[in-house]
Amino acid sequence: MTILQEELVRAGVLPTDYDFEAHKELVPMQPGDVPVTYADTTPLETDFGFKPSTSLRDGLRRFAEWYANVDF
Repeated sequence: MTILQEELVRAGVLPTDYDFEAHKELVPMQPGDVPVTYADTTPLETDFGFKPSTSLRDGLRRFAEWYANVDF
């Protein structure tokens, strides 16, 4: 959760003084949630020559930047 928080603040989606703890609501696992995954991208690499390489931080940064620029 920390990386997402940092990137939302960095992108200006949330203010730097946003109180994450005050707004955090932990809920039980929801339908469709999985406790762990074991993604195997070997078929993707073999069939299409594509190997995913985006880190979690980079992906969340791109998402936060995109979200900050969406006109709702």
